[in-house]
Amino acid sequence: MKKTFHLPALICAGIAGAAIGAACLLGFYCAQFGGFDSYAAARKFSRVYNIIDRQYVGDADMQQIADGAYTGMVYATGDKWSMYLNADEYKRMQEFSSNSYSGIGVTIKKDDASGLYAVAVVRKDTPASRAGVQIGDRLTSIGDTSLKGKNADQIHALFTAQKGDFQLGLLVADGSERRVTVSNEQIYTTPVSYELLPDGIGYVAINNFESGAGDEIIAAVDSLQQQGAKGIVFDVRGNPGGLLKELLKALDHILPEGEMFVSRDEDGTETVKKSDASCVKLPMTVLIDENTYSAAEYFAAVLSEYNWAKTVGAKTSGKSRSQITIDLGDSTAVHISTEGYLTPKRVDLAEQGGLTPDVPAALSEDDENKLLSGQLAHDADAQLQAAISTLKDEIGG
Repeated sequence: MKKTFHLPALICAGIAGAAIGAACLLGFYCAQFGGFDSYAAARKFSRVYNIIDRQYVGDADMQQIADGAYTGMVYATGDKWSMYLNADEYKRMQEFSSNSYSGIGVTIKKDDASGLYAVAVVRKDTPASRAGVQIGDRLTSIGDTSLKGKNADQIHALFTAQKGDFQLGLLVADGSERRVTVSNEQIYTTPVSYELLPDGIGYVAINNFESGAGDEIIAAVDSLQQQGAKGIVFDVRGNPGGLLKELLKALDHILPEGEMFVSRDEDGTETVKKSDASCVKLPMTVLIDENTYSAAEYFAAVLSEYNWAKTVGAKTSGKSRSQITIDLGDSTAVHISTEGYLTPKRVDLAEQGGLTPDVPAALSEDDENKLLSGQLAHDADAQLQAAISTLKDEIGG
């Protein structure tokens, strides 16, 4: 029997098919974006993006436009620990997490008097130190490009773009200018260093809690015990934190049996990590300052709560959220807070405003810069000497 089709039926079938297709597409987008509200937001983003791309009269870098939008989205959460990472920033974070980075070996900060960026830290055995760059030198040019009016991100981008040897222009302390030759190198850092000081004082400097730090802290403590250390000073000044797993390795080795880390999700549900009975039974102090951050701050707080160590130095930063980094598949990422954390005594370090030291001790700004550069001698380090003195009192008691 021959089949016949009427035009109205065909039109209805076409409309129905289109509706089903649209519904499927909408369902897909809702699944991808998390619901109708997210889908509407994604559509609006696309529309604004296309308006700029097609109708804006000036020149616009559309990648920069998109990055700015993503940055703004995460910034709008109001969480100072969450951020969008563009490709360059994400690469830097990955390098830092592996304790290596590409550069000349300096840290810079704004010099308000000149409007230029000045060298705050010069790391040992780097292109900058070999070229004679000094703390306080102000950067005037990279290659043939003046740095007047440039911000820190723009300066970093210029550094990154240099290949081979290049000229760095400097304005030195006496007001004269000079140019030195430097080059970008892959610079490797060690998260932990240690030594046995006079009178049986073990000294462990923990620079960060990134990859490998936990095992290195354990090795340092064990080695110092074998060398006959009577007590240990842990130095976490300037430590920006790092990975939770590395923090937990160190705490589990040092602390007696009990709670050592408490995380809390958005519903208020707690997850508790515990240490075993094996521990380090030596008097201890922990050196802290305003740049002791995240895992480093928590390390000091927990040792203090257990009465396992006295804290010495300056009040810490105050942080109580942990982040994960989500790779977006295009060399960018979102670093976002997913949980809060508390000390074993359920103290929120952010609400508390940081950790106040048991023994306050200060450094001059000049000595702080020397400390960051690894150029402050132990006997000139007022905070370290206060920590040693406190430890000796504990040992003597």
